[in-house]
Amino acid sequence: MSQHNLAIIGVGEVPTANRPDRTHWDIIYDTCMEAVRDSGLHKDDIEGVISVAPQAQPEITAELSFGKLPEELGLKGCKDVIMCNAGGASTSNCLRLAEQYISSGIAKAVLVHHVTVHSTIPLEDQINFFAKAGVDLQWEYPYGTTYNLIMGLMANLFMHRVGHTPEEMASVVTALRSWASRDPNSFFYGKEVPSVQKVLSSSLINTPLHKRESNVLGDGGCAMVVVSAEMAKQMKRPAAYKLGESVRYFSGTCVMRDFNKVEEGFRVTAQEALAEAGITKDQVSLWNCYLAYPLVHPMFAELLGVAPQGQGGKYFLEGRMSFGGDIPWSTIGDAPGRGHTGSGVSAATYVETARQLMGRAGERQVKDCRYVYQNTAGGSGFNNIATIWGKEV
Repeated sequence: MSQHNLAIIGVGEVPTANRPDRTHWDIIYDTCMEAVRDSGLHKDDIEGVISVAPQAQPEITAELSFGKLPEELGLKGCKDVIMCNAGGASTSNCLRLAEQYISSGIAKAVLVHHVTVHSTIPLEDQINFFAKAGVDLQWEYPYGTTYNLIMGLMANLFMHRVGHTPEEMASVVTALRSWASRDPNSFFYGKEVPSVQKVLSSSLINTPLHKRESNVLGDGGCAMVVVSAEMAKQMKRPAAYKLGESVRYFSGTCVMRDFNKVEEGFRVTAQEALAEAGITKDQVSLWNCYLAYPLVHPMFAELLGVAPQGQGGKYFLEGRMSFGGDIPWSTIGDAPGRGHTGSGVSAATYVETARQLMGRAGERQVKDCRYVYQNTAGGSGFNNIATIWGKEV
């Protein structure tokens, strides 16, 4: 039996889009109140509020970190409020904090939420933030290191070591967008799924990274209501139960990163999380991976044992991870399909994990979804947190 005591019982989300007319608080009100309604609880039953720290948005960050949300939403039962920042791993840590609130008796029900509005951040501020975030300011920043550059170097190394072709790497975008085109909350909902040829014909940004292999920034937000496993069972509502977790730290900056250590960390965290949940990888219904850039997905598939060594790219090219394939994978399309909402991509992935286990993912619903592997990574990939979620304890 799992040693964890956490269940997601309510979710709320708005579509990802560039909509500067939609304020941070518009998104917060809509997602948080939808999650509360969805949970079956009253808003005054919420006793804890935990915010994912918005990136490069100082005004809303200040308002949330100084406890404005419970007052704005009229959460009269709220006992405590806090914000957590660990980059893309923030949501995992928000859920850990929520689990601690619940286990210690501080709160029976906790609201976890995220908001990002990139479209109102001045372009210069966006450039300066992403140029410095997760980058060593002495040894990397002065030489113009960017995430697209870093990811291109990683892709070159991976392709050289494994022998993957540009077509195989580009097919990851096609696979992710095949899911995203069926997600009403995606930036690319209802839009054409680009072929491998179309991905490769887009502008080359940094060898071998093309324009369509990079992310589009968007505005978005989501929220979850979590309670103890016991309370979720008593309420007799569909829920997603946390069953296992493992984490490894790598390094704070990319230039100092040992990628053999990273690969081992990806592999061992999955193994430990599965063992704690008491299941095997063959029982996983959905591999819901948050990796920000498409190029990491074939490597991840191999390290998780989903694809044989050296065959990850082939699996994507054959359509096995696409919508309709035999291996459900990142069913919101990760950041390349959802649109990049900063740390919110990991939050949206958790919402999708909950929806799939609740049987409410619409056209993307994985048949007989019982167990989900979900991961998050912090900042520039300083760690990996692997979790297993189940339809029941």
